[in-house]
Amino acid sequence: MVYFIDRGPTSFKKNYEAVLNSCRLSYSNEPIEGINRKIKTPKRIGYGFRNLTNFFNRIALIRE
Repeated sequence: MVYFIDRGPTSFKKNYEAVLNSCRLSYSNEPIEGINRKIKTPKRIGYGFRNLTNFFNRIALIRE
């Protein structure tokens, strides 16, 4: 915890412009992160698909 308190202000000063831009602009990487999560969840649950075609078909169903 002490490490964060020590490094927090330095990181904030270094990334100050990026923090301001994220507050001002309405851009977000949320849609991409959502797609990544939807792809990784079946990958974890069904660890061994019989072949890659089945896995890619599952991803195609998610994208629809």
